[in-house]
Amino acid sequence: MGLIAWRSVVRHKARSGFLALCVVIGVAFVAGTFVLTDSIKTVYTRLFDDAYKGVSLSIRSRSDLGAMDSRTPLPAALEATIRGVPGVRLAEGYVFTIGGRIFDAKGKAVGNPYAPTFLASWSRTRELSSFTLVRGDPPSPDEVVLDAEAVSAGKLAIGDAVRVQTMKGVRSFRLVGVAKFGTAGNMGGASVVLFDLPTAQKETNRIGQFDAITVASSAGVAAGTLQDRVQAKLGAKYEALTGTQLRTESSTTINDNLSFFATFLLVFAAISLFVGAFIVFNTFAIVVAQRTREMALLRALGADAKQVIGSILVESVLIGFVASVIGLAGGVGLAVGLKSLLGGLGFKVPAGAVVILPRTIIVSLVGGVLVTVISAIAPALRASRVPPLAAVRTVATASPREQRARAAFGAALAVAGIVSTVAGVRSITLQWLGIGAAATVLGVALLAPSIVPSFVHVLATPIRRFRGVSGQLAQENAARSRQRTATTASALMIGTALIASALVLASSIATSTDKILAQGMRAELIISADGIAGIGSTTATALRTTPGVANVAAYRYGAFKIGDATKQLSAMDGAALDTTNTHAALDLDVTAGSIRDIDQGGVAVSARVAKDHRWSIGDTVAMVFATGAHPQKIRAIFKTTVFGDYMISLRTHAAVYPDSTDTLAFVRLSPGINVATVQARIASVLTTMAPGAKVQNRDQYAGQIRAQVSQMLSLITALVLLAIVIALLGVLITMLLSVFERTHELGLLRAVGMDRRDVRAMVRWEAAIIATFGAALGVVLGIALGYALTRTLRGQGITTIELPYRSLLIMIILVTLAGVGASLYPARRASRLNVLRAIASD
Repeated sequence: MGLIAWRSVVRHKARSGFLALCVVIGVAFVAGTFVLTDSIKTVYTRLFDDAYKGVSLSIRSRSDLGAMDSRTPLPAALEATIRGVPGVRLAEGYVFTIGGRIFDAKGKAVGNPYAPTFLASWSRTRELSSFTLVRGDPPSPDEVVLDAEAVSAGKLAIGDAVRVQTMKGVRSFRLVGVAKFGTAGNMGGASVVLFDLPTAQKETNRIGQFDAITVASSAGVAAGTLQDRVQAKLGAKYEALTGTQLRTESSTTINDNLSFFATFLLVFAAISLFVGAFIVFNTFAIVVAQRTREMALLRALGADAKQVIGSILVESVLIGFVASVIGLAGGVGLAVGLKSLLGGLGFKVPAGAVVILPRTIIVSLVGGVLVTVISAIAPALRASRVPPLAAVRTVATASPREQRARAAFGAALAVAGIVSTVAGVRSITLQWLGIGAAATVLGVALLAPSIVPSFVHVLATPIRRFRGVSGQLAQENAARSRQRTATTASALMIGTALIASALVLASSIATSTDKILAQGMRAELIISADGIAGIGSTTATALRTTPGVANVAAYRYGAFKIGDATKQLSAMDGAALDTTNTHAALDLDVTAGSIRDIDQGGVAVSARVAKDHRWSIGDTVAMVFATGAHPQKIRAIFKTTVFGDYMISLRTHAAVYPDSTDTLAFVRLSPGINVATVQARIASVLTTMAPGAKVQNRDQYAGQIRAQVSQMLSLITALVLLAIVIALLGVLITMLLSVFERTHELGLLRAVGMDRRDVRAMVRWEAAIIATFGAALGVVLGIALGYALTRTLRGQGITTIELPYRSLLIMIILVTLAGVGASLYPARRASRLNVLRAIASD
């Protein structure tokens, strides 16, 4: 039976190759993701081992949030205390904090705007330094050393003037040196500005303070022993990490930052494999139906049911194994491409060997083979039931009992999926939403054969009128093979549904933004900056003196914890949110309390959060920040959640975050002032105060948000297109097998007068019906899932659901045309069949 399976694979090379390709793409994404993340992890483990090789201990403030950039600074006097601990040979305090930005002399930003820029002090002790000077000299006052990647990206040279945005504003410094972090050009895409210690403390508001203290131990003193001694001196407020713990934590931080990217890719790999499974199942189901006589002959010669099943499964194992090996090899190449993509996004990974762990090989090979084998089980079981004297059947049809059982199971699964989706929407839990969406899609796929006849009848009516006999035959072929039509269409349905839901979400975000800007935004101008550095802590104050400006309201954000859950908050002055104030910047639609009261301390929360926690005015929220626990009383409850569910004042923000800086600013103008005139004045001031910032009116700001949403949509669409390509391969395979299956029928049609053109049209129209069916199902599902996803994200300010009818219609048309394109080769092959040989076939 194994020889029979092998010969079947070899004899049908094209079919086997297309099937393998359906699995290759998904396996390649799985392998590529693992190879990339494992390679990066290995590179950074070695990099941090080298950068921190001289560090025995690192002392810093404790933080429940675990965010290094928001820890409370250490008093400089602690350095002397540490030096006095027995076993300490060297102790050096240093500054290292987030929040800078680098500009060249012309005001052009240097470095990756979407990665942080760190402000740090140059080490006074070479042994404890993580940075190596590769050119130039250490910094003195009014001088800086930059990381090698920033210097290269900005085409800077030693002696050039550079402008650096710090917590004190924007200042000009002279570039005197170029440094590497360990052996790398930068810290995973982040830029670093190195000052001498006094300058670093001044520019980061750390006079008499350090961010951390590093320690080198005396000879013969174990790191663990020294850690115990130092920790006994520190008390509970501070913590001492060994060099090994510091290196592990640093590597883990890099891996955590990449985890979302890896998960994102693995999700689309799973989708590709899932779609491929539909194609494998459909292909084996058709092949088994076409080989009924062969199976009957094998049974007559003595093969039992197990041997028949075995022959089909061996064939699937062979195809799955070859596909998995090719996918694994392709994954290595994909990892190299993904690494270049990360570099283009600013996360430049240091050079290192490609790492292929046994886990990657096992998961890729086993996963690809399992998907193929599992997809072939049902067709194999059907083949085993063929009696020895069975007649040849030309169409893959399931018994009425099987059809009813499949429909019942599909209906139950769809109902369960809908219930899970509703639960996810109501509880705002994306996990439940994801489970419900997957169950609903699978349930609809199982129900699809029951829908095929009705859909085909409605769709084919205009086709019959337009194409006559060829259109009618296309309709009958699609309806007659309802299981085949449904399975092929379901593969297209999945990709189409994902894109449709993304379109609904993107359209809803854009519409909600427009609505909020129209109703809640009172500021005429918005000041923002690319990336995470913000606009600085002094910009908003300085702009208040600009002619025509009535008020400038600064905005900040941050993270905190309630219990074990990490939440995000926003910060603005309550006076800027109080709509009784003529210069209010935003209207949060306050329903209880007074938003102005947060200026005296406390927090405002959204109505949804207040309802979920049963909070009311005067209740206390147990908020924990990196600087410790700071409970806040609820002063107001609001409806508009465009800036999140929690709002505190700027004064409170500065008290609980050591590095508080403005992210945005909202500008109110004096009555009767021309907006464009004041916008130009502010833009002129920003070139000096905050070169990376820009001022926009409401329409421009809304356009910026739409552009960001479009970028997200483009990325999702590009990845989902892989699944659609696999589904189109399914259309190609299905139509090829259909032509082979109907060779005798096609010969008779040619004999009674159908010309080649009509034969080609019949095949193309059948493919069009299948593709349109899949696209239509996908759009309906996508709208439902997009609606559910939008409702689940309502706490993020997505308050309006918008259906992009035009885009959805265009997508249906494009998918249909793509399906027709996939049928061109099968149609051409059908039209070129030799009439006499086709009639003689059976």
